[in-house]
Amino acid sequence: MGSHYNGLNLGIDYIASFLNQNGHEVIIYNADFQNDTNYLDQRKLFENFNQYKTILDDKNHSIWKEVREVIKDVKPDFIGIKMYTGTFKSAQNVAEIAKELNPEIKIIAGGTHPTLDPIGTMKTGVYDYVVRGEGEYTVLELMNGIDAYQIKGITFKNREGENVNNADRGFIENLDSLPFPQRDNYYSGNDCIDVGSIITSRGCPFQCTYCASPQIWDKKTRYRGVDNVLEELEYMTNSKGVSLIRFQDDTFTLNKKRAMEILDGILSKGLNIKWVCDTRVDKLDKEVLQIMKKSGCIRVKIGVESGSDEILKRVKKGISLEQIRNAVKLIKEIAIPLTAYFMIGFPGETDDDVRKTIQFAEEINADYNSLSVIAPYFGTQVYNDLEQSGFEFDKHHWEYFYHQSKAMILNTGISRHLINEFFALNDKGKGKRV
Repeated sequence: MGSHYNGLNLGIDYIASFLNQNGHEVIIYNADFQNDTNYLDQRKLFENFNQYKTILDDKNHSIWKEVREVIKDVKPDFIGIKMYTGTFKSAQNVAEIAKELNPEIKIIAGGTHPTLDPIGTMKTGVYDYVVRGEGEYTVLELMNGIDAYQIKGITFKNREGENVNNADRGFIENLDSLPFPQRDNYYSGNDCIDVGSIITSRGCPFQCTYCASPQIWDKKTRYRGVDNVLEELEYMTNSKGVSLIRFQDDTFTLNKKRAMEILDGILSKGLNIKWVCDTRVDKLDKEVLQIMKKSGCIRVKIGVESGSDEILKRVKKGISLEQIRNAVKLIKEIAIPLTAYFMIGFPGETDDDVRKTIQFAEEINADYNSLSVIAPYFGTQVYNDLEQSGFEFDKHHWEYFYHQSKAMILNTGISRHLINEFFALNDKGKGKRV
């Protein structure tokens, strides 16, 4: 995808650390990372989607040559590839290159899309296994040579060429039992720029129709212990020199008491850090915002999505415009920079709804607006609803499924000039990306 930032991918890094702990050598390669400024970075990618599509289809492009050289150099026995719907084709390219170099390499697909569509992923013919859900124990059993039929949480092809879906693997209940994610052993020249990515919980209890989380996590949230979180924060700051922390939880303040205990710990331990998080407006109040500010929060990100209460109800967001206004007022009073996520293109959304969203974005005047179009990822409620209504998805071109790609606008009833006006919100001087 071409990113100048090479931060941690926590899903892969947790698995890598767990495998290392159990005696396996793991090297992490981030094919997205590029030092070359001529590459299309991820934000420009959404504006120049045709260029990205051209690169995907050009097997002679330098990125695929680089992937080929890395695989030849490392000579892996297994390759694990994490993907979501929008990177389905890119992941397939990597798997095809690996199989061309050595048909004996075992290729594992993991991530949101393979978890929700394991059979469709296997039908590409380039993967040996799909790992569904959390991968730590499942991948370890594959590495240890356990018979495939005995491994929960995988999909594979048997000797008769039939795809086999084994039983699901249960969630890891004790997250504190896992080692901290690997922050070393990135491929040479591909060193991780660690801004302190950390996740203190897994899962989300909410049911937004455009999100895959309810299907992945079964609307369940599991928490790491506060002491375990603080231990990792100390390790990152004292041993790795990290000064900027990015909490990757879906909703950092979901459990207010626990969040405040973590922030109290940051203060009591004298950790001199700055940090960023995502949360919901109905999980913020003045008390928690004050300790967020005091403990080093330099940005809070909230999902607004729409300026229409009707759309918010339809997508089961579970919040109202009034709640958003109240939360934004508090955030500004405490003086924490604000990013607001907005999205258009929902099924049934009208020009009037989009106008309301544009007007509401201007009203709350966030420091930065993250602007997207609805991407009905496979397995989400919005995807299933569209398919049941007769909409036919082009499943050969999942690369169009990017939140910020205008090519993903499926609601043809929205006027083009309003789409352009929506995406120009940040150009009006209403916000700055920090």
